[in-house]
Amino acid sequence: MRERFLIVDDDADSTFLARRNLQAVFPHAEVEQVQSGHAALEALRQREFAAVITDYRMPWMDGLTLVRKIREMGLAMPIVMRTAMEDLETPARAAGVDYVLPWYRWRDLGDVVKELLPCSAHGPEAAS
Repeated sequence: MRERFLIVDDDADSTFLARRNLQAVFPHAEVEQVQSGHAALEALRQREFAAVITDYRMPWMDGLTLVRKIREMGLAMPIVMRTAMEDLETPARAAGVDYVLPWYRWRDLGDVVKELLPCSAHGPEAAS
């Protein structure tokens, strides 16, 4: 099964980099992008995703609120929050974030997501 990831970010440059870094590790993955928390919740109601990558700062709904709503839906997929804020680790963990990725480590996104996914989700190409 191909992995499907959801990127939630209103910044086109950040989204481009996140997609590129994910596809470097998961070259056959489907990557869906939305620009708001509301759009993310709608996508999550319609499709299954292996992981969600969200920004913290977005209009109308910040990343922490989005994560809380995802967890309230009973969804247990890994969630990575990318942020430039340094003091977000504790509230992010409390909201249900699995990994807070600082802005200066965005190149590590694909590897971080790979570590968070259950082994069975990687498929046969992960062993090579």
